[in-house]
Amino acid sequence: MSPAAWAALAVVVAVALIVGPLMTLQRLANRRATAADGTATDIGDLASRLTALLPLLASFPAPLRQVHARQVALFLRSKRFVGCDGLEVTDEMRLAIAGYACLLVLQPQATRNGLYPAVKQILVYPDAFLVPVTEPDEYGLVPDEPVERIGESWQGDRVVLSWRDVQAALDGDEVNVVVHEFAHQLDDESLTAEGAPDLPDYTRWSSVMQQEYARLQRQRRPRVLDPYGAESPAEFFGVVVEAFIQRGDELAEHHPALYALLRDTFGFDTRQLPVTAP
Repeated sequence: MSPAAWAALAVVVAVALIVGPLMTLQRLANRRATAADGTATDIGDLASRLTALLPLLASFPAPLRQVHARQVALFLRSKRFVGCDGLEVTDEMRLAIAGYACLLVLQPQATRNGLYPAVKQILVYPDAFLVPVTEPDEYGLVPDEPVERIGESWQGDRVVLSWRDVQAALDGDEVNVVVHEFAHQLDDESLTAEGAPDLPDYTRWSSVMQQEYARLQRQRRPRVLDPYGAESPAEFFGVVVEAFIQRGDELAEHHPALYALLRDTFGFDTRQLPVTAP
């Protein structure tokens, strides 16, 4: 072999020795990145577990269940769960809370600022908990006794939940404390409107919500919406999201415009529709 041929071969070998390991490292890096986000199999398993836990997901098309599972995986990685009053927070509890919270962030615009960016911790109590009152009442007085709550959403870094009430929602109760409190988080992310998520255009939202809010304030015995929603636009938003998740059929029947608005905003149906094939 001529000296020129040997030189060419040396170059090829050198390149192979350099590029080969780099390609291997790149493949390993890609595998690690995929594993960090959840492989297709992992996400599929997670989607199956979530569907078993939240039957509403059974009516979602398979791609949307995958989106939901990926959001849940990110939520579980980025939020810290803290058990209070001796409660041990299990994986099943985390999955249920994350599953409900992530129903509200399936549309691309919902996560323009990140996945509930303000929330760092979810505090979970076994049952309803007592909270000191700091705001004066209508007479300007601050009560001495604390009040009982099943959930709170702070503008700081945490959401507080009663596990007993989360379980009740899983069992079909009309109240869903998780979606109510995380609706407040979406509301806090919106800097231009009260009682709304962050939207590019509020024209339709404002029209429907104002009409329905006024309607609830007039009604003495609402058929679907919790009267607590008449307290403020922020609480109305929390209440209507609860009804959308827990009572989709009734909301669609008695408040069709409101139901259609939430369906289009969150990107899924909550009526009892036929289950789609996986």
